[in-house]
Order: sequence, then C-alpha cells, then structure tokens
Amino acid sequence: MTGMYDGEWRDKPAGYYADPKIRADHDRRVREERRFSRLVEIELGKMGYERDEIPDPDDVDRAEEIARRKF
Repeated sequence: MTGMYDGEWRDKPAGYYADPKIRADHDRRVREERRFSRLVEIELGKMGYERDEIPDPDDVDRAEEIARRKF
C-alpha cells in the first residue's frame, strides 16, 4: 500500500535526519525553489494568465527571466 506522502520521503537526501548541515542545505534549496516558482506565478499573473490556464512556452521563459532578475 502506498501513501500520498511517499514521495516526500524519497525527496530527502541521505543523512537528512542525522546531519543538521545536510538538512539545512536541503531545506534552504527547497525554500528557494518554492520562492522562485512563486515569483514565476506572479509574473504569469501579471501577463494575464489565470491559475488554471496553460501559458505559452515563450511567456514561461519570459516570466522565468524576470523572476531570475528579482530573485
């Protein structure tokens, strides 16, 4: 039987629970990825896309470039 949280357990690097440095590095990387994704979502929203719309690949590239400059 698989649970809905099995993916989270696989995402943790080896030593995550034993080594505070590995845990801190992983958690920081996850926070930065989420922050970047949120900035891209905001930029796509400014372009007029709703959350349920699929943006054009060119618009995604442009939103990622703007988010990188703000990041």
